[in-house]
Amino acid sequence: MTRTGVGRWAKRGVWAALAAVLAVGCNPLTTIGFLLHKDTPVPAPYPFRPKEGEKAEKNKEVKVLVLCDHANGVTYEFAGADRELAGMLAKRLPELAKENKDKVAVIPPAELDKFKMKNPDWRNMRPARIGKFLGADYVLDVNVGNVNVYQPQSGRRIYEGRAEVEVDVYDVAAAAADGPAHHYTHPFVYPKTGMLATEDVPLNRFRQLFLERLALELSRQHIDYKPGVGIGVEQ
Repeated sequence: MTRTGVGRWAKRGVWAALAAVLAVGCNPLTTIGFLLHKDTPVPAPYPFRPKEGEKAEKNKEVKVLVLCDHANGVTYEFAGADRELAGMLAKRLPELAKENKDKVAVIPPAELDKFKMKNPDWRNMRPARIGKFLGADYVLDVNVGNVNVYQPQSGRRIYEGRAEVEVDVYDVAAAAADGPAHHYTHPFVYPKTGMLATEDVPLNRFRQLFLERLALELSRQHIDYKPGVGIGVEQ
């Protein structure tokens, strides 16, 4: 087929898609914008990838150590959630990077567990020092607090998940005295829209959805992402 023929069929495909959109009543301008920009990455506000140096290029792997802990205000329904969140971040960060043709690896949680067993005083160590021992380039130190599960005055009949998340990002190569390279507070709410009745969603399922969404939002703070990535947990 000639280039002219290919172009003609491509144009027909665009017009056919537009006709389908109009048929179902969607806003054509919004849909066209989505079609044109769905593959344009959204910049992360606190990227792991340095702008200069050896690992500035995406073909150079960046290694991240994830540390998760919980502060006061975590309810019994979320006991042990810090460990689950660390595991979800260890999975979500590389997946999101891969979608953006980036290379980000997370130190396996099992390696961190071995380090903790060999170093009982690990809590007294600086996060960057732990990261250096485990060969990380960056340490993502996440502290989850003030977790609420139910909507106030709902008699525990409606879920309204909330949390205050404090995050520090350490550059392992930087001097320890420099402190974190980034620090931010992430107010978290789940679900974003609508309501979830407790009679429709078991508590353990809500907990899983809550943590999956939190892992996605935190990952997007550090890795550029395409708008279509993570649609499955966009609530």
